[in-house]
Amino acid sequence: MGTRKTTDLSITTTNELGVLSKLTTPLTSSNINVESLVCWEEGKTANFRLVTSDNGKAKEIWTKAGYTVNETPVVLWNTTNTPGKLNTATTALAESDINTICVYASTTGAGETTVAFYTNNPDRTYEILNKIG
Repeated sequence: MGTRKTTDLSITTTNELGVLSKLTTPLTSSNINVESLVCWEEGKTANFRLVTSDNGKAKEIWTKAGYTVNETPVVLWNTTNTPGKLNTATTALAESDINTICVYASTTGAGETTVAFYTNNPDRTYEILNKIG
């Protein structure tokens, strides 16, 4: 478990069948792992936020393929998957006047979870989440 600062990569495309496959196929052939991901559609657009094992290379691949890729500082928080743990974190962030802009998470099913926090203060977010553990 642990907390780390990184960036996520965001891409907005037209909403069409197979676009996620189009994004992940070149990652596979370049041996780049997707560590965290959230995707959603909004009418005719599809939105993706990803953290990979090699964001620099992933951005390069997608840019060469014609996608506009934006980078945003995020904090990845690996912690126990227990009731109230997320509330402890979000309460601590709110009490520190940190605005949470976007959050996405995944769990292993083995009692661990990874939460990506995009906030207005990633450095302070890192400090708080690292302290909570």
